[in-house]
Amino acid sequence: MPRPDPVEQLRTLNELLARVSDPERSEHARRALEFFYREHPEDAAQVQLGSYVEKLARLHFGEGGEPASMGFSHWHVPQLEVFSALWIRQAIVGEMKKLAGRREALLLVTGLREAVCPRGKYWTQARQSEYERVRGWIEELACAWATRGSQLQVVVL
Repeated sequence: MPRPDPVEQLRTLNELLARVSDPERSEHARRALEFFYREHPEDAAQVQLGSYVEKLARLHFGEGGEPASMGFSHWHVPQLEVFSALWIRQAIVGEMKKLAGRREALLLVTGLREAVCPRGKYWTQARQSEYERVRGWIEELACAWATRGSQLQVVVL
């Protein structure tokens, strides 16, 4: 399976965040991404998605965090040998507590594909199964901890 382009993922995330933020901020973020890609195409493949998501969120929501009506939380999955249900539960519950009480919320999970299949390794059926299993855990936990009646979106990049 080919590696996803991190700059393209940031563009997609920018469009997603544009739905809930100021259109002018979205345009600034889009221009910044285009400038980076145009000026440093060789560095685009080295971009670590997890570190730039927070910067992109600050561009959209400002230093204060998120708009009052929508909750936003980001979890970057670190590189681990084994995915334990307890470890994932702890991380997701921590992120969901940040979103507690919001009528609309977005939980963004990045780095799962890279954690399952590190650079230099092949994407196999076993890794695909592991990815789907862990993604299922994340979605189930997020739904279980979501505020009743809220609209939760879980995006895994």
